[in-house]
Amino acid sequence: MIDAVEWQKLANVLRELHRTLIEHARRDYERDLVVTLNPGEFLQLLTTNADFAWLRNLSELMVDIDLVQDAEPGQRDEIASAVRAAVEQLISNARDPINLFAQRYWPYVHDDPNVAMAHAAVKQAINAWPRPGKSDTASLLHDRHRLAEKARHLTKRK
Repeated sequence: MIDAVEWQKLANVLRELHRTLIEHARRDYERDLVVTLNPGEFLQLLTTNADFAWLRNLSELMVDIDLVQDAEPGQRDEIASAVRAAVEQLISNARDPINLFAQRYWPYVHDDPNVAMAHAAVKQAINAWPRPGKSDTASLLHDRHRLAEKARHLTKRK
């Protein structure tokens, strides 16, 4: 059983990972285009520009985890292994050539010590979570879908 502290810990380390990735992506974008973005311009790019689309999977996962985190303990327990599967599938899939996230993520992990430390913190936090029953791609995608559906269901109830 994963308690509320572990849910919050995972949410916090994912936010830190997200923050470090966004900072690195912004530096790359500004350097490549020789521009300086104000906060409003950058927010617009984050939400609409294809250069930042790879970050949206992590953003969506964080939202789903935040929504499920507020559920009753029994509901959280039934989805805990799907949470671990979703996080691991996102941050551990370095060899998948069609994974847009992995294509951008792994160079950042290797090049930026802040991203590497945030990655390690996520790996450490997720170790307390139950392992999914199966680790094949179809099962991992199914677990991610279960998590998203649980989050949507909980949102409708509010």
